[in-house]
Amino acid sequence: MRVLFTTAAWPSHYMFMAPLAWAFRAAGHEVRVAAQPHVVETVLASGMTAVPVGPDLDFARLHRKFVAETDPALYRTRDAIITIFHRVAEMMAPDVVALADAWRPDLVVRDPVAFAASVAGQVVGAPVVRHAWGPDLYGTDPGKWLAHHVLERLGPTYALYGAEAPGAFDRLAVDPTPPSLRITAPGPSLPMEYVPYNGPGTVPSWALERPERPRVCITWGTFTSTATDQPEMFLVPKILDALAGLDVEPVLAVTAAERELLGDRPGVRIVQDLPIHTVLPGCSAVVHHGGATTVLSAARFGVPQLTMPHLFEQRLNSDLLEAAGACVQLTAEHADVPAIRSAVAELVRPDAPQLAASRGLREEILAMPPLASAVDRIEAWLRDGAAGDITG
Repeated sequence: MRVLFTTAAWPSHYMFMAPLAWAFRAAGHEVRVAAQPHVVETVLASGMTAVPVGPDLDFARLHRKFVAETDPALYRTRDAIITIFHRVAEMMAPDVVALADAWRPDLVVRDPVAFAASVAGQVVGAPVVRHAWGPDLYGTDPGKWLAHHVLERLGPTYALYGAEAPGAFDRLAVDPTPPSLRITAPGPSLPMEYVPYNGPGTVPSWALERPERPRVCITWGTFTSTATDQPEMFLVPKILDALAGLDVEPVLAVTAAERELLGDRPGVRIVQDLPIHTVLPGCSAVVHHGGATTVLSAARFGVPQLTMPHLFEQRLNSDLLEAAGACVQLTAEHADVPAIRSAVAELVRPDAPQLAASRGLREEILAMPPLASAVDRIEAWLRDGAAGDITG
């Protein structure tokens, strides 16, 4: 069987899909990953075969452009978000359709915002599966709203390739979130164990040793740091100031661009481009922006979390995590140094209620159907004509 994975705009979106791509490959299927040029290196680093599609695109730069140039009223009604994803889909569609037409995949697996994949699947008659990254946004009112309007705008694109616009972008979703964090989205959904993958890397020797003080990992999403021209969205300096007053071992995982913003930070272990799944097992807490990758990676290792979200999906993730009892959430207006220090001090206590809740999330994740089982069920679903209840 031939399986075409399609991602859009951002390397972290592909990293969420990489474990399922591995599982299909391990089961003997042919796998190719259609990705925009700047994501190709990430795909190759995961051991998969990449096919560049569309023009190169800096999604954060595109987002900043729309934030700066769009009328605030239109942006508040999210019209700019529809326009961004519609444009990305139109830019990718010619190459993705050409690839699908030449290679003839039996299945297309798409990043939730890789809408061009649906066009290609419809053109060649291949069922399309959505791979959720974290709690499924399509189960929320804004997510349903986005899907409806992007699908409406893509009608001419489907017609351009001789295909009829479908009633929905995909026939099935695979969902790697544990039950306590799950959102029920429209259509069939297949639960699947979350396997953390944050890119390749070398495990440092200190990460294998038991820390003398509670180790606290700090990480900040690159998109959060660059999506707007608002420097206050980069909260890492404030976080480090807060941790300076605690008896903890701060470990800061940053990109090269973020490292330049920090200057000298005595007493902080700063690691550049280190996958956080190599560090989290030895951590007592993690402080971050509420991105799905960090939320689920920390949950996988049973690590309590402090989140300070800015964007919609980050607030959604944080709200769900807080409701599960596994985090402390600080809104932007309350994320000052004393509040951050107090929250971290609470999380690293051996009797912290968030620790027990985080371990509960870990048990939920480990009890979910493994990747190999998900592949088996999708194979059976395809043999049945991509119809019926796949979850039974």
